[in-house]
Amino acid sequence: MVFAAMLSVSCSLTPRTSPFHFLPLTQSAVPGSMSTCAPLVLPEGITQSILVQEQPVCSQAMHTLDVVTGTSDWTDMSTVNETGMHSGRYFYRTHETKEGRGAMSVLDVETGQTSIHTGEEFGGWDRLDGIEWTPWGTILTAEEAGAYGRLFECQVDRLLLTCVDRPAVGRMSHEGIAVTPDGSVYLADEFDGGSIFKFVPDAYGDLSAGQLFALNVHSREVTICSETPGIGVTPTGPAEWVALTPGRDGVVTDPAYNARAAAREAGVAPFCRSEDIEVIDDNVYVSLTTTHAVIQIPWGTPTPEVTEYAGINTNMQSEESMPTYGLYAPDNLASDQDGNLYIAEDNSGRSDIWVAAPDKDGDGTADSIMLFATLTTRGAEATGIYISPFDPATLYVNVQHADNGNDMTLTVSRNHVQQ
Repeated sequence: MVFAAMLSVSCSLTPRTSPFHFLPLTQSAVPGSMSTCAPLVLPEGITQSILVQEQPVCSQAMHTLDVVTGTSDWTDMSTVNETGMHSGRYFYRTHETKEGRGAMSVLDVETGQTSIHTGEEFGGWDRLDGIEWTPWGTILTAEEAGAYGRLFECQVDRLLLTCVDRPAVGRMSHEGIAVTPDGSVYLADEFDGGSIFKFVPDAYGDLSAGQLFALNVHSREVTICSETPGIGVTPTGPAEWVALTPGRDGVVTDPAYNARAAAREAGVAPFCRSEDIEVIDDNVYVSLTTTHAVIQIPWGTPTPEVTEYAGINTNMQSEESMPTYGLYAPDNLASDQDGNLYIAEDNSGRSDIWVAAPDKDGDGTADSIMLFATLTTRGAEATGIYISPFDPATLYVNVQHADNGNDMTLTVSRNHVQQ
């Protein structure tokens, strides 16, 4: 059985494959089985604490901040200022609240000061989702808002933000954002039948102009998006990046207006809810929530070979066939200094976090998958997983849309190492 072999390999590799040095969990936890003030089930020796909570519920929380009053904060993704002055000091979170009430919050981890930004000059942000620190020292954030979600680039001055709409990067239901060392921006359209995109700026670090591409996989299989494991199809195999230029390759729509429509006109292979994106070394990883997979895309070539890096068709069981140790709806991604990929599930009340070990044998799939944690807060999912380069042995985990209304950000650590 694939699962039995996988578990055996995972346990033997654990001491060498993660800065947390953990013995993997053997099954998912039960929703509601832990206190909402310490909601993660973790391996022995791994601890959790609350960095920020929405409501004054948990006495041990370091900070309390209600970002969007009158409703759940829908705390989503996170980053710190990874370069520049005071690097690592400011912690940024997006808030996926609807109806123009999306927001970004900032925490000064040294002083405890906070600020809240709502995009009022743009008529209010709607479902603010992805967030990425760029190599040139700005923040990218975007809206998961239908086919016309916007991407913004923000100049940072400590707790202050000044943001500019970047339509050239493409309008879509934005989720994942990632920047590769060559300055290209990779994007995901969070939609059943959406596409994966790459924006190449005309000049490094200038997102006001450039070329948007969509990924086309030359697969004989027709993409089917279904919530039932085993029915959905994830296109893999030889691929190419197709330029989305009106007047070429069947493209009529300007992607700065609607990138999803432009990709359809170009006839590229669709994906099933492509969500978060993470860059590790020479590869880009994209989670496909509906088809329960994470794919690997080499980023340094115009004709990449796309493989299923972790998923129910290769090296994991589905939660439907193995309820206590199966993958369901992979969503947010993170990586550590050793090249491990962390995968959080979009699974209300029992959201697992897995660790996929690097592909040392070069077959395009993770060498092993380990269960690291389960979020047990009823109604909630683990989102915004992130490991700061200044704190490589701490995983940040956001708790989103908790039934009790107390969204929060957790830190998960073994030894708190500052570099």
